[in-house]
Amino acid sequence: MKHIYTHDNIMVVHSARNVLALNGIESFVKNEHTIPVGANHGINNTFLELWILDDQDYEKASAIIASEIENQAPKDSWVCSSCNEENDGSFEVCWNCQSPAPGQTSQ
Repeated sequence: MKHIYTHDNIMVVHSARNVLALNGIESFVKNEHTIPVGANHGINNTFLELWILDDQDYEKASAIIASEIENQAPKDSWVCSSCNEENDGSFEVCWNCQSPAPGQTSQ
């Protein structure tokens, strides 16, 4: 097991865990249950940690977190080629007709 990521926001840590899971990397959150007692121990002692189970996944997991979680650049909006509807850059499919964004493959 190796420590891969630390953050004070539980939603961010679980988002990172979900992104790793989507890429086939098993992980778990440590210190998740210390949040309610954080005031008793000091706020600096309640950071949540994400750990990966297989040490061999460390390089891949580090690259995924760096590209998907940290400093994520906003994507440009795009116009659907099927229905001409404008979509936010974060959408992988058209919100109106569910056609894939340019560069995405339908599943």
